[in-house]
Amino acid sequence: MNVDSLHSLLENAANKHGHRIAVEFSESQITYSELLVRSSRCATVLQEVGAGPGKRVAFCYRKSVDAIVTMFGIIRTGAAYVPIDPAWPAERMQAVVDDAGISIWTGSANPPAGVTGITTILVDFENPELQAGGDRNRIGSMSGPAPSPERGVANILYTSGSTGRPKGVEITTKSLMHFSKWAAGFLELTAEDRIANHAPYNFDLSTFDIFAAVRVGATMCPVPESIKMFPYQMAKFIADRRITTWYSVPSALIMMQLRGKLPEHDYSRLRHVIFAGEVMPKSALQSLARELPQASLANLYGPTETNVCTCHACTAADLADDGPLPIGRPIDDTLIWIVDANGRPVARGEAGELWVAGPTVTTGYFGDADLTSSRCVPAPNGVGHCYRTGDRVRLRPDGVLMFEGRIDRMIKCRGHRIEPGEIEAALHRHPAVKQAAVIPLADPVFGSRLKACIAAREGMPLGEPELIAFCKPLIPAYMMPDIWHFMDALPQTDRGKIDLQSLVRDNSRPSASPPGPTP
Repeated sequence: MNVDSLHSLLENAANKHGHRIAVEFSESQITYSELLVRSSRCATVLQEVGAGPGKRVAFCYRKSVDAIVTMFGIIRTGAAYVPIDPAWPAERMQAVVDDAGISIWTGSANPPAGVTGITTILVDFENPELQAGGDRNRIGSMSGPAPSPERGVANILYTSGSTGRPKGVEITTKSLMHFSKWAAGFLELTAEDRIANHAPYNFDLSTFDIFAAVRVGATMCPVPESIKMFPYQMAKFIADRRITTWYSVPSALIMMQLRGKLPEHDYSRLRHVIFAGEVMPKSALQSLARELPQASLANLYGPTETNVCTCHACTAADLADDGPLPIGRPIDDTLIWIVDANGRPVARGEAGELWVAGPTVTTGYFGDADLTSSRCVPAPNGVGHCYRTGDRVRLRPDGVLMFEGRIDRMIKCRGHRIEPGEIEAALHRHPAVKQAAVIPLADPVFGSRLKACIAAREGMPLGEPELIAFCKPLIPAYMMPDIWHFMDALPQTDRGKIDLQSLVRDNSRPSASPPGPTP
């Protein structure tokens, strides 16, 4: 069978591995044959309310079998799915719905009351029924639609935006097809593998867990939301579910290594541990290597706009020293350039901004031509376009890339890319806030923690509990500052701007209130 689209990946898996378990979640299981049939029936209902090529469908799910069914239902219609985290504040959900021009909402529950102007499709195959606009349709009476061609954008992933609003990164079918093919080959995945799905659906790491698994007919094992904050339960999940491949941000692995009591569990089936999204401290990597000696360790790198663009398989030499871990070499068919502030290549060994071109690179930001043109620029080789990552890197003498930080203010924290400007915009909406700045503090587990420096307007007292309560409806929990520092006035540069470097250096002062708990 010709495998040229995301839906054809599923058709091929159903044809070759129809009896095998496609998704195993809690007490529920579904085979590849069942996944194909149910997703086709889901597509029928979605098409009836207008889903199709060029359309965008909201996808608001926690981990479940139904989520995977619905995702492939949307894919089959030819529409793009737009993941929305159920934990987001309603205002952020509405911002995404408006920005993406969404008219159809899919999920395990209705959208919050504040989210308006859309048709709701509730999917519950345990029932089993579909509900669309109040009309129930028995799944058993539905016939599957003919597959629709998949072109262009497969999904839109919304990330933090420096203007105070999230921005939608267009991920193409071509990108997901190429990435899943590379990943399956690099890890030598087979239908015998059992791949954990830890990352939320609005995080690009989840595309590996789903599409690389379906490409080879492996079993997807979503991690229940109820155990994600409990390292011991996650560590036990890997053993109990006989996971062979684990992919997550380093902080999740570090918490399991610190509190999961890894030696208590049987990890004889675990073949691969891969991580991405933030810096992996060398001491944590060395501990994992000692406690999981049978598993390969790999560091994948790439902003959402490139998915994964470089990879480094950890070696004995990496574990023998305390230096930073490389981000590796480009994956198949990917080109990189290291350039200076004028876009000219730097001398070998010098640091500069990383530019990336290849089949996994985004076509741009949905509905934002100006941002697209500033970040997606003509490739230096004159062929197509490349993405300016904003990451500062250098090339080692052996040709391996080393990450050296950012050239802008973006923070990588808890596996998320966070624009401080989005948090600052939320803080400035409070009538008592005169000045606000958010800066990163180094953290051995999370990579960075967020510190908010606040100056209140005269005569308007302000405290941490009030600001946390004010910001909760405006920003996701992972953006909530960990530390609050109240000042009479924030330091300024000679040009009258907030002196961020001074704030970063000045971390010896005690904050006016103790650090809050990590969300």
